Amino acid sequence: MEPTDDARLKRLLREWKVEDAPRSLDERVLGGRQPWWKALIGGSVRVPVPVALALAVLFVAMGVALMRPRAVSPPAIASSAIDLANFRPVEHVQVRIMRGSDVDQ
Repeated sequence: MEPTDDARLKRLLREWKVEDAPRSLDERVLGGRQPWWKALIGGSVRVPVPVALALAVLFVAMGVALMRPRAVSPPAIASSAIDLANFRPVEHVQVRIMRGSDVDQ
């Protein structure tokens, strides 16, 4: 099976060496290697314009929804008034501890 033109070209480019090429040429063409954290801080991501616009509209809508005052419903009022005038605390408290196996008894 004969290699394709792309495979032959790649092999040829790997073997090709430029004589008397300055080291700065490699840095200009290939770019200097940066630490990953510098690339993270100063890097960029290309986003298609429609996706960027959709995200911008979404963020604006979320901001408007969060900034808008919410309607607070008044607390429900019981139909009968609660009167604690005759309230008396319990005099004797009887506590019964139930274990898991005693629940059915």
